[in-house]
Amino acid sequence: MNKNNIKPLNLREIILNTRQPIVLKQFSLNWSCFQVGLDEWCKTFDALNSNVANFERIAKNVAEEPQWERKRQTIQMTAGQFLKEHSKDCDYWSGLNYKRRHELPAKCTNGIDFSAFGFPQAADDSTLWLSSKGANTPCHYDSYGCNIVVQVFGRKSWLLFPPNTLLTTTRIPYEESSIYCKENFYCPPLLNVKEYVEKYKNLAHHVILEPNDVLIVPKHWWHYVEALDISLSVNAWIPLECDLQQQIEECIVKYLIENIIKDCANETKKYVMNPNQLLAINTKEELFEILKYLLEKSVENVNNKKEETLYDYHYLKEDQVEELLQNFTNIKKVPLLPAIEFEKLLKTNALRYAANAESNSNENTLDYVEEILINSICSPQIVKAIKEEFFQRFKQ
Repeated sequence: MNKNNIKPLNLREIILNTRQPIVLKQFSLNWSCFQVGLDEWCKTFDALNSNVANFERIAKNVAEEPQWERKRQTIQMTAGQFLKEHSKDCDYWSGLNYKRRHELPAKCTNGIDFSAFGFPQAADDSTLWLSSKGANTPCHYDSYGCNIVVQVFGRKSWLLFPPNTLLTTTRIPYEESSIYCKENFYCPPLLNVKEYVEKYKNLAHHVILEPNDVLIVPKHWWHYVEALDISLSVNAWIPLECDLQQQIEECIVKYLIENIIKDCANETKKYVMNPNQLLAINTKEELFEILKYLLEKSVENVNNKKEETLYDYHYLKEDQVEELLQNFTNIKKVPLLPAIEFEKLLKTNALRYAANAESNSNENTLDYVEEILINSICSPQIVKAIKEEFFQRFKQ
């Protein structure tokens, strides 16, 4: 139920047309499953969950590069044990991350509803993130959709950069729909802090989400996310008509990477592929069927409404969006981070590295030339060029 005096259709127009990240401050949604508080929610989760949950874990001082998923351990414990363990400072963080709604007990997701934003169907594909202090997602952008993030409990820091920011893209680790960068915002090398500040000082946007805040992340904005407390958030990606182009590009990347590593040792595959992708490798025949379907769909400009609702994107001019935003005092653009504050944040994060921390530098069994080659041929601009050339030939 929307008690925020913003009509869902107006909010939907803002979400689908904003060019910058925006925050809805204290946007009360009153989702019933969370009204009991975090402790009781965790008790309900444990009572209804048939098995102990698989939490990710990594030491906070393992920081010589971004804390990729492949570096993390899987720890089995209850949500109650998680709360107790992280009620005090720990030298590691834990997270129950990217849990889709259907993977959770129904009582733990009752009432989750994105109708107040103008997207009643989005709740079905929403995901939940339960994180301890320090839990983070390496800087990346999502290939598909725009993102609605609801901060339910605790606080999270979001560092965001526009799509045209010249960060160093990498497809290692490869994860369909996530394009990472090599820059380590969790713990930048101290010697590189000034370089980071000079390169990104007029591009870095920053916000700390508090309970009941909602963040809208426009398509292809880079973001580095870190929990500042024990945190629970729920998000939903809104599917867009323009996503079809990125689906074709991601299919091309998947074909290239899976063929490059198909005869490699398992350790190399674990280095190149994100853990979830190791379970989602397709045969060549399956990939070409997917690609053929996407190409035909693109050429025919078919939007199969029976499959899912896809939304037009950026159909309003920027001045029209500005007019809409002026009507609502609790909707704010995420501000640029002043250079002095950006430098302070990076220097603070740089202190996390411990020279005696256990290193995973030997995990890479991939030749560095091969890694450069993969990142070169799978870079977004090259894949886009391959797609466009492919289109020309496919249409002939």
